[in-house]
Amino acid sequence: MNNIIQLIAGKVKKEIEDSVIKVLEGDAKLDNIVDSVGEMVNNIGLDTLGAIIDELNDIVKKSPERSGIYHIHKSNVSRTLVTRFGELEFNRTYYKNIRDKHYVYILDELLGIEKYERVEGNLKGDILDKAVDVSYQKAAELSTPAYLTRQTVKNIIRENGKIDNLDLKIGDRKEVDTIYIEADEDHVSLQTGKNKEMKLIYVYDDKTEVSKDRIKLENIRYFTGEMKPEDIWTEVATYLDESYDLDKVENIYIAGDGANWIKGGTEIIKDSKYVLDHYHLSKYVKKITAHLSSLKNPADIEKPLWKFIRRGKKKFVIELIDFAIEITPTESKKKSMKDAKRYILNNWEGINNLFGEEKYRCSAEGHISHILSDRLSSRPMGWSLIGADEMARMRAYKANGGSIKEYYRNQRIEKKNEERILELDKRVTNRVKRTYNNIDPDIMIDMPYTSKTDGRWLKNMLSTSHF
Repeated sequence: MNNIIQLIAGKVKKEIEDSVIKVLEGDAKLDNIVDSVGEMVNNIGLDTLGAIIDELNDIVKKSPERSGIYHIHKSNVSRTLVTRFGELEFNRTYYKNIRDKHYVYILDELLGIEKYERVEGNLKGDILDKAVDVSYQKAAELSTPAYLTRQTVKNIIRENGKIDNLDLKIGDRKEVDTIYIEADEDHVSLQTGKNKEMKLIYVYDDKTEVSKDRIKLENIRYFTGEMKPEDIWTEVATYLDESYDLDKVENIYIAGDGANWIKGGTEIIKDSKYVLDHYHLSKYVKKITAHLSSLKNPADIEKPLWKFIRRGKKKFVIELIDFAIEITPTESKKKSMKDAKRYILNNWEGINNLFGEEKYRCSAEGHISHILSDRLSSRPMGWSLIGADEMARMRAYKANGGSIKEYYRNQRIEKKNEERILELDKRVTNRVKRTYNNIDPDIMIDMPYTSKTDGRWLKNMLSTSHF
């Protein structure tokens, strides 16, 4: 114990002295020192971990519980693990169980290190947390100075598996008047060259104006993943039932772009009303009206068209659109206008609900970008179907307030269903505690400065410098 403390203190002392000299001689600036100190901290981290592992290995060797069942088969068997500090090399003892003749590294079991594992569990959690926001390679580079491949990061994500949308705990059931549900999809490029629609649904129960151009959605919860529409809507229904007193809810709105899978949510979410997204309605109105002002005989029907749409005057809306189609000279443009007319009529109920009891604004496009597109489709890359599903779920889980690192840690714990192979007697632990308590905390070696004989270099430099 004393040796490792002195080793660490020596490294810190040398780093301070070397850095001071380099700055005073003009050979280094703060950015150089930061890099140098970072490397020192990583080395100290590796030294400390090595000392802890050596101490544990020695304790297991000396424990009476071990000697009665496990005999030493081979000592000093080397293993390497990549940690946040870099590559950690250490030795441990290989034991043979004299009863059932099987072999085991007791230290690996004690530390929770998996067989053939090359990356330490805590680092895996860090990498997972970063991979949600940046590329696989960047996530590795930000997490450890050791080199890890993109494939290694991919394997870590695959080990973590797909996160269930209902995994996060739900608090007490809330009493609210209105629940808002909005849905959309992102088009993700697959490695096969095809695209896959990744669905996103989010639920919230109020809006708060944070600033002039920013609205905060209260108690928001995201749902995503590569699954059938009825499955994801069933998860939403389960969440609503567990989170809200639905007997007190007056309105449940489901808003989206008119896709059948979104409308289908009203068949699963009891007493819900479909609302057409204002963004998409505006887009199709523009398809009908945008070109009319540039015709030989210009026409302006946009304002009256919007007036009739808001008032639910379906007959007048049809007449205005038919008039616009009639005066449009090109057949290709007429076709797109007819498609827009069909879209508006097919979503007439959703439009009525949009301008019904309250003017409802859906913000699904922004959430699709923030949760899915920023990582899945905004960059030129091809995903596997499994990889896209896992990444979408991780991003939703994090947006819901979950910790990816904690999730992975809990997964590791759950996988360790077997009892620890060696239960140390409490007397062993108490003996170790007493030993540590008797260590002198002032064992750290002296740190020489200008008052010390071996620190004269600094005193002389300061006295002769122009500072």
